[in-house]
Amino acid sequence: MKSKACLLILFLAPIAYADEPCVQPDLHAAAMHVKTIQTRLLAFKLQSEQDESVPVPLQAEIRAFKDSLSLFADAKLQCAPAIADPKLIESGLANLLEANKSEKNEVYDPSKPPQLDHIYGDWITVKVAAPANPPNILLVEFGFGIACGSDSVLLIFERQHGRWGQRMRWQSGGYDEVSGAFGDFLQYQIVQQRNSATWLLAVAHGEPWCTSRWSGFHLDVLQPPAGSSPQQSLFQLTTGYIRFEIDPTMKLTSDGFQLRLETDSLDNDLMTRPGIFRYRISGKQVTRVQPIALNGRDFVDEWLKSPWSEAGKWSAQARLSNLETSHKKIATLKDPNAKETPNFTFGPVRTCSDSKLHFQVELDEGWWVEQQKDWRPDKPTFFEIQEGKNSFTMLSASGQPDQHCTGPDIMPKQ
Repeated sequence: MKSKACLLILFLAPIAYADEPCVQPDLHAAAMHVKTIQTRLLAFKLQSEQDESVPVPLQAEIRAFKDSLSLFADAKLQCAPAIADPKLIESGLANLLEANKSEKNEVYDPSKPPQLDHIYGDWITVKVAAPANPPNILLVEFGFGIACGSDSVLLIFERQHGRWGQRMRWQSGGYDEVSGAFGDFLQYQIVQQRNSATWLLAVAHGEPWCTSRWSGFHLDVLQPPAGSSPQQSLFQLTTGYIRFEIDPTMKLTSDGFQLRLETDSLDNDLMTRPGIFRYRISGKQVTRVQPIALNGRDFVDEWLKSPWSEAGKWSAQARLSNLETSHKKIATLKDPNAKETPNFTFGPVRTCSDSKLHFQVELDEGWWVEQQKDWRPDKPTFFEIQEGKNSFTMLSASGQPDQHCTGPDIMPKQ
């Protein structure tokens, strides 16, 4: 995963008040303003196919392009009816911008030089959606091409006092490398607070870059402005994910939301596995809850990768001290800043004789010995877990296998 801090900025616009008949702004003029800036972006020429740098003049053009898209959406929605059809608004925006076009399937020709211009600002996309709850909300998403990927702008409109007005604008700050863009994917949900008219925005995006499928993603939970109170960030997460494996998806749950995507595995042989990031929201509290994995081996993997503040909640309270010691030990061994890091691989996952819901997961570790050009195995750790309803509990961690856990390996590696 490429590590790079990404500046996130929330823009706000006041909700309009409708005391007079609405005067529709000139949509063609607003669209032409977008296209004028797009033309300047398209003229920028990359140094190479893997040019990740974003020079200062280009940064300014990207900001101006996002501003123009925001103004264009404002103009379109200013006089939209109370019961607005998202698909009709989407098609209207797309037609004026010539957006949502099918990508060209180009045949690779090694005799032709790579195309290095018409990259930034190309392939504009528009999506408009209305959540089931709360009513009177429209989400407008614009996307456009940058080197090695895409960037996005998310606008949230709310109808108050008879008019649609822009309530939130979510986009990246300025970036000098493409990994600073809100690209690769953008997933979001409006989370209706239980027994309340208030709502929150849960939104996640990836980091585009040119040279690997391993990257990072950001997950945020935001509270919109209310009265004199400004917008507020309630929760932020930055961690790694695997690009191009599966499409990241976010959906609402009964008490919050869940994001699923491909993430990295502690096991260097497996390399990747499905990742589940499920959160419960209560007031302003955002708490990760189970399920965090699809199976017992992945649970052990995620338990070891998660901070102890979370992992401790998924552990047997009677053995919390010993489990914390084991958790810290693995965290120290896999610290990327350590002089040497071991090679972790999962061994057999065995059933235990006392219960069909009791399992033992073996984690092996070894060290690369440069002088011998070979791996030196180290002592394995045996984790015992208990399966529950859509959950697992970490029971113990030991350097010795449990004599009651000698069942067949239920997750043999292919």
